[in-house]
Amino acid sequence: MRRRLTPGKHSRAARRAFLRALPLTEVGARTTIAAVRAKSLLIGAAATAGFVVIARLTMFPPAHDEVAARAPLPLPSPPTGPEAVPAAGEISVLTLLGEMADLMHLARLPRPQFAAGQAASTDRRSRSPDDGESWFANDDFVTATQANLVRVEPRADGGKRYVLLDARGPGAVLRIWTATPVGTLRVHVDNQEQPVLEAPMAALLRGDVPPFVAPLAHVTARGHNLYFPIPYRSRCVITTDDIVSPDPFTGKPTAKLYYQIGYRSYGADQAANVRPFSAGELARGAHALHRTATLLRSAMPPAPSRPVTMVDVASTEVEPGKPSITTISAPPGGGRITQLRLATAERAPDKLRATLLTISFDGEETIRAPLIDFFGTGPGVAPYASLPLTIAEDGALTCRFPMPFRERAELRIARQTPGAVDIRGDLAIEAAPFVDDTLLFHAGWRPRHIVRTRPFRDWHVGTLQGRGQLVGMSLNVENAANTAWWGEGDEKIYVDGAPFPTIFGTGTEDYFGYAWSSTEVFAHPYHGQTRAPANGFGGAFSMNRFHVSDPIPFDRSLRFDFEIWHWTDTAIAIDATLYWYARPGGRDDFHDAN
Repeated sequence: MRRRLTPGKHSRAARRAFLRALPLTEVGARTTIAAVRAKSLLIGAAATAGFVVIARLTMFPPAHDEVAARAPLPLPSPPTGPEAVPAAGEISVLTLLGEMADLMHLARLPRPQFAAGQAASTDRRSRSPDDGESWFANDDFVTATQANLVRVEPRADGGKRYVLLDARGPGAVLRIWTATPVGTLRVHVDNQEQPVLEAPMAALLRGDVPPFVAPLAHVTARGHNLYFPIPYRSRCVITTDDIVSPDPFTGKPTAKLYYQIGYRSYGADQAANVRPFSAGELARGAHALHRTATLLRSAMPPAPSRPVTMVDVASTEVEPGKPSITTISAPPGGGRITQLRLATAERAPDKLRATLLTISFDGEETIRAPLIDFFGTGPGVAPYASLPLTIAEDGALTCRFPMPFRERAELRIARQTPGAVDIRGDLAIEAAPFVDDTLLFHAGWRPRHIVRTRPFRDWHVGTLQGRGQLVGMSLNVENAANTAWWGEGDEKIYVDGAPFPTIFGTGTEDYFGYAWSSTEVFAHPYHGQTRAPANGFGGAFSMNRFHVSDPIPFDRSLRFDFEIWHWTDTAIAIDATLYWYARPGGRDDFHDAN
């Protein structure tokens, strides 16, 4: 059954009307991001000569439960006056903010092209898989004697300047994460002596420095995060002036700094198109910043701007040999699924995991995963809200990743073991030309493996071939009872056959935006921990991360591995789902695994 809706402009009222027209209920979850009271803290923004300076007095790091108790700062008042219009090909705060809540940009090849990178406190003893145990070296932090960073420089006052990033441009910083926010963070662009951004790291990364408020900056399960674009034309240097912070378990000072900085690098020919980060650029992007932060707080992308046709997934009982099959014809010239919504009353994890979702576009199957796992958690229902995927309190399953196709799409839900599962749902379809840079949406599940934790090893998640970009991952782990923390392992992402990881992390929870082996359940538009044991580390964990503002492009291939690094010699059960886009004809190694 088809139903045609015309939401009109990107208004909140139109969005609400559009959602009310859908037959499935959805509980929108607003993410509450922590903000912390600081003693004697004065923050002022000065806009002079194109840079921002944050002035501060003194502050004291809060206890973790104080962090968890605070509500986010309110958004700044909506800006007045006309909104800036970017020039063709422009790379700026304005244009990059536009990518942070709009999922549509993921479904096409990046223009202009860029390469993803990460600077991190990864243990520098990890040099080659052939080096044995040193490949799994686990001191992924900066100390006074272990410089797992770019370099350490002397300051005129006798102190030290710890250089966390020194990237040659043109490019843009997109994400900063740390487990140990300490010192003053300074960002210099294009060899300017004065920093364009200077603030206490803890205040900045927990959302206490406007306009970098939650959910742009936020604390999730002890992890401090900032998602905000900082473009630069020729160079970006990020530093801190201290590495001593309170140990979260003992409260005693410890000289350890854990960090990750995600960035992208453009070709040299794009330098002229970059508008470097500055106070003026922040003001120019004020409308986009307010709109993006508002959308992210609601965990909803912009409302559709084109007429939408609804296609029902018929209510049925799915059994072995009796799948649910829904066929969709594209509008002339091409179309895309902008929202997929499914519901089932089934709650048994084993039955849900044995219910398989597959989707084919123009005869090419690109999605194959268990029903619940496709929606970002597993093996059973765990309510949460992110920007691309949501599981509501009532069990409604929503996917907002756009799924383009040229002529025909087929959604199939099948049972692999005896027993019936009820299914109903619908899809929103809009006309969208299928052109040379259009990408197909993919999701692949690496089935559950029982893995010994000794010797240390890299567990292979997936290899992707073709041209496209990685946009997300979910991970499920079942840890043995009465054992220690299992998640010291780093993500290792190899792009286009690189012999050394293009992205080399600092710990499992760090990749997912939290810290210190926390078992706190949380949800943010870009990342979450949807399941964790109530006591200790024994039991089921589920977590996800979505690369909405920081996709990882590949021209030929991408390989994703995760270290298995457990403090105990034991065994764990592990499975994972990758999400990516690729040009038609792309291949992967998930089908063989399934």
